Amino acid sequence: MPPGDQYRKERVDHPDATVNLGLPADPASIAVVRAVVASVASRLALPYDAVDDLRIAAAEASALLLSFGPEGSRLCVDLQPSDADLHLTIWVEGAGAAPELSRREGLAWRVLEGLADEADVREVDGSPAIELRLRTVAR
Repeated sequence: MPPGDQYRKERVDHPDATVNLGLPADPASIAVVRAVVASVASRLALPYDAVDDLRIAAAEASALLLSFGPEGSRLCVDLQPSDADLHLTIWVEGAGAAPELSRREGLAWRVLEGLADEADVREVDGSPAIELRLRTVAR
């Protein structure tokens, strides 16, 4: 058995079902984000290490974005699995502009870029968002 195959799982459920989370914009919500991301990613026949990497990247993105969110706002996560990849879009509703986020500097960005196949900044409803992509097929 090739290395890593002992962690491969068969696809279950419908892979194209989008998952949307809306949680209080509070550091305690990061644990929920990590758990849901791991659950969705594990259904995509990914090696355990890839699932763990994405879970860590989602937590790091959430923590980074929470520093821009106003009190009483919501941390939002959209997960879009497909046969080719898993897209995550994470943002804090009503956070407004965060120009320092687009500079992509610091340890958090090094972690994001190292763990996800793609990591970008975009805007969702006027709030800065981090979009992560993990390919689920061999390159």
